[in-house]
Amino acid sequence: MGFEVRVDTAGAVEIVRAAAGFGWRWGSGNVSEFSRLVGWSSPQPVGTLRNGPVFSRTGLSVWWDSAMFWGSERGLDHVRITISDCPAPTDAGSRELLEAALARATAVFTDHWGEPESADAGPAEGVAWRFANVFAGLTIGFDTVDLLLVNPTAQRYWMDRRHELARRRSAAGGWGRFAENLAGFLETLPVDGRLVITVPGGRFVQFEAGPEQLTGELARSEFIDPTWRYTPEIEQRLIDQGWTPPREANWSRTLSRRAGSVAMSGLALRTVDALRTVGATAITELVADAWVEGGPDLDVSVLDVPPHPTSRSQRAEFLRRHATYDFDAGPLRVDVPAGIEIARAARDFDWTWTRADLAGFAAAAGWKPVHDSDTGERTVWADTDLRVDDPRARFCFDGDRLEAVCVTLSDSIESFLYDEGLPAEVREQRDAAHARAVDGFRAEFGVPRHGVLGQSHGPAWPDAGLTLGVIAETDTVELYLVPAADRDRRLIIEQQRAAHRAHEREWAQFFEELAGLIADLTEPGQLTVDAGEPHRARIDRDHDLLRLELASAAARALSPRVLKLMLRDGWQHPDHRYPLWRIELRLPALPRDLRRLARRAVWPLRTLMPPAAPLRVLLNGLDQPVRSPATGAIGGGAGA
Repeated sequence: MGFEVRVDTAGAVEIVRAAAGFGWRWGSGNVSEFSRLVGWSSPQPVGTLRNGPVFSRTGLSVWWDSAMFWGSERGLDHVRITISDCPAPTDAGSRELLEAALARATAVFTDHWGEPESADAGPAEGVAWRFANVFAGLTIGFDTVDLLLVNPTAQRYWMDRRHELARRRSAAGGWGRFAENLAGFLETLPVDGRLVITVPGGRFVQFEAGPEQLTGELARSEFIDPTWRYTPEIEQRLIDQGWTPPREANWSRTLSRRAGSVAMSGLALRTVDALRTVGATAITELVADAWVEGGPDLDVSVLDVPPHPTSRSQRAEFLRRHATYDFDAGPLRVDVPAGIEIARAARDFDWTWTRADLAGFAAAAGWKPVHDSDTGERTVWADTDLRVDDPRARFCFDGDRLEAVCVTLSDSIESFLYDEGLPAEVREQRDAAHARAVDGFRAEFGVPRHGVLGQSHGPAWPDAGLTLGVIAETDTVELYLVPAADRDRRLIIEQQRAAHRAHEREWAQFFEELAGLIADLTEPGQLTVDAGEPHRARIDRDHDLLRLELASAAARALSPRVLKLMLRDGWQHPDHRYPLWRIELRLPALPRDLRRLARRAVWPLRTLMPPAAPLRVLLNGLDQPVRSPATGAIGGGAGA
């Protein structure tokens, strides 16, 4: 957005100083004790999350001034404190802004405590400094820079888990990691999406996503550099891998979009086999290119191979030649002066943030009469005198409460004219209009904050009575006027989301560990997930097959709805030939398939478990040190 993310480094330093001198016992008692020490609000559950973490308001000079205390029956694991404002996580450039903010905070911490000791900060990637009985870490969260205060025992646990994950990724090799990444990319390729993976000499494999199937093509021998022409032996190997020989075009194969995750993994593995068969020796030879026909480029960074160097410029030229309408090919008009006048009037207005403000602010802003002011509708429109093609404002209500006033500042793009989303050039016009509006408001009201207004991220100017914001909608640039109290109300929602993200991160780690144990099974190995007698699931290794079975007693306890969802998820119903619910997975399998098998093993058991119940994992009858996922609720225990 052209301005940096604000980060409260001074406040963060004071918190770390207090934490370094605090008598941590890492029990539940430390939660209120530390909050009082640093002047935070009394920790409270958030919303309906009664069996989860607790939060405090920190008073830091950031948009979400909150700290989350995360723990389990083992005690307090870590405290996560927001120390920056929050740019939109989906906006281009937001990651770079957050990385710059993290770098500034890291430099300040380094000035105080020297170089960081660890590249891990509890459950997150980042940097950390060790003190006598606490690790202080910095990391990038969902849309903020966060400070973590980590229990040293938990820090060692997370470091061991990362080392194990890195070992497994290394053991998979470059081609194995690429197959894993490719399977995920193909699974999410949108309709009319294209992916081209190129190897020197004109060799390539490409995929086209249709509504019903995915079509793959491999370069025909006659079309590539003579050095790499296919021999009869190579062609037979390609046929054995499932490729159809060319008749008029390239080698080809198809896969139904409904074939499922395991089938997509198989396609990725066969693609790797094909690339190696036609002479690719390492993934460092590959470049990738992806886009939607007539639409935007797709991010190929998840493939972990470089993008094709000329792809973007070629498609930009295509879009210029095929602009749909002259209206959208020109600059997008935005009436900044009128928007500033409305913002001034809003700051001077005596808001009650009720339906009573409807007629009063319309009159103060000099707008034409509101169309319908007495029916109790959720959205009421007013005509403005802005110089745009649809000069209107909408008053958004929840009952009698006024949630926001949204004023259209720009002409409309009319996105419905584009079947596959806005072309890159049209998005650039909207973004340029948004940038012009932000620059105008910055000159009038000062440097904005990265904040959240309603459901939208954007530049925000907080004031005592209201918050102004300039938001890039799909078709227009909008001025938002929201009550100052909306920030506190939205913080509750954000805290709940943060708790859910932390909970999902715990489960993801559990599934990762469980998948690693499944991968290590050797014939006739057996892995058991025990949710408490008689609720168990078991995975057996038999030659090139993994078989997951659910104990019959556990199956009898499941609800009909859960059993229906299990069938949809690939479980096979018991029959006269095999009396147990089961799933079979052929080997070799990608790590993502093993993680999915782990999830399938655990999910039915989770529906039978109390929230904080532990899961035991046994390998060939022996207990394994796999930590059950925490809910965030902090146990008492010794030293609390």
